Amino acid sequence: MIFDLGTDVFESEKERNLYYKVFAGYLLNEYVDGFEARLDRFCEWINHAPHRGKAAHDIHLELAAETTHVSFDNHAYMLDNCGADRGEFADVLVHDRTTKSVVTIEAKVHSDWSYPKDIEANDARIRRIEGQMVTATFVPCLLIRKEKWEQAERMQNHPQSNYRSFVERDDNRFRVLFWEDLAAMVGSQDVKALIETVLAHPPNFATYRFADGWFFRA
Repeated sequence: MIFDLGTDVFESEKERNLYYKVFAGYLLNEYVDGFEARLDRFCEWINHAPHRGKAAHDIHLELAAETTHVSFDNHAYMLDNCGADRGEFADVLVHDRTTKSVVTIEAKVHSDWSYPKDIEANDARIRRIEGQMVTATFVPCLLIRKEKWEQAERMQNHPQSNYRSFVERDDNRFRVLFWEDLAAMVGSQDVKALIETVLAHPPNFATYRFADGWFFRA
């Protein structure tokens, strides 16, 4: 039901629709068989992220299946003394109270990423929270399409290059994750097909017509 790609189902164009379905509906869903193995692969994916800021030191992320929790669209104002503004600090928040691990993910699909907005501003919020949780390990991540990273890399000579800020800033501790690697990592063909279908089409690609009292993707 969640991963049905039939032409007679309505699918939201919002980016959050994809990461809700993938992370909550499959990857980090303890009610889907193989949760422990998927959690291990999730950790390995983050541990070995090939692109990372200068301040993103080597880690060995471990998440326990019994105590790992995932939350979506997370705002710092919900935490005491951390709400400097109303912005999010993570689209996807994965945390384990036993290993004291906190993974924050800024997730984008077709929209462009921005160093000031998606890295710098988010990190300021994360650091306020981190200041109250000094024994926890925080792992900030940016989840984007590989094409968006390569596009930013090609524009590195631009005066306001996001790519150059990412690789040159000494305080940047974010890791870059790619949707394509996530699609290759999942074991379900239905989930893989959903990710690949969304990645292959620009936003607003699906328009719907009505026939026989129902909606159909044109």
